[in-house]
Amino acid sequence: MEDYLIGVTCAILGGSISSLGVICQKKVVNEIPTKSKEKRFFRSLVKKPLWLFGLILGTFAPAVFVILAQLYVGPALVPGLMSAGLIVLAIGSVKINKEQLERSDYLGITLMIIAILFLGISRLSISMATFDLSAQWVLVNSILFGATLFIGWGVLAFIQKGSKNYRAVLLIFAAGFMFAQQNFWIAPLSGTIYDAFMGTATTNELVFFVLSSVILSASAIIAVGTQQTAYKYGQASTLNTLQQFPTQIAPPFVYLLVFQLTPPFDYSLPLLLLGTALVLISSFLLARRREEISKIK
Repeated sequence: MEDYLIGVTCAILGGSISSLGVICQKKVVNEIPTKSKEKRFFRSLVKKPLWLFGLILGTFAPAVFVILAQLYVGPALVPGLMSAGLIVLAIGSVKINKEQLERSDYLGITLMIIAILFLGISRLSISMATFDLSAQWVLVNSILFGATLFIGWGVLAFIQKGSKNYRAVLLIFAAGFMFAQQNFWIAPLSGTIYDAFMGTATTNELVFFVLSSVILSASAIIAVGTQQTAYKYGQASTLNTLQQFPTQIAPPFVYLLVFQLTPPFDYSLPLLLLGTALVLISSFLLARRREEISKIK
């Protein structure tokens, strides 16, 4: 129970700290005079302690919490729990732009809190600290799942070429497959990295470690590239929300098919599905605030 609470807390903190880092950076950017933005912009940024602090919070600090979260609760819960960062982003956007929260914001924040509560109560954890990653069937299932996500990305990326009206949507869903790939493979990486460096890993664990490292790097590059291409053809606020669908929908398949686990309670899976649905609805409601933050340059 203690490890579970640590994992849940780390996932929530990882998403919140990442958003807080973005807010700190955007606040500094917003305060820089327009003339300074035209000349020596980056030099002006690096001289600001708050911007550097935001860079650390938004880039490096969350990685520690995400790895710990994956280690203790696994890939079935982490994506949804990390969405708590949207609450921080929404409130930060309001503060920076000197506005007031609207009804849609309050509703989105309320739904997100309920979603986090449902996900936490579901107890659908996959502890990488105790799961036997040396088993051959786990490795095979993981490779098949990873291959399915790559195929999904490839099919969507190919179809979008002949679809002018739905190009942005198809591309952002394709990017979502790669973000789901990252969420999955960081879990076995967190579970094998210690033994790999200590020289105590089994052959399958070493394969897991190498595969995770390679796939995480490749999928990160593909995801960002596909995402940025999608932005050329559609509105970023809507696309960012649609991008979450593959990432949020994948966890039940990971739990039931890849790791072949049985839910601990009858209500566990329904709570996961309901929590996931609330996360997606909340994301739509808070999308405007995220767009306002991203537009600050």
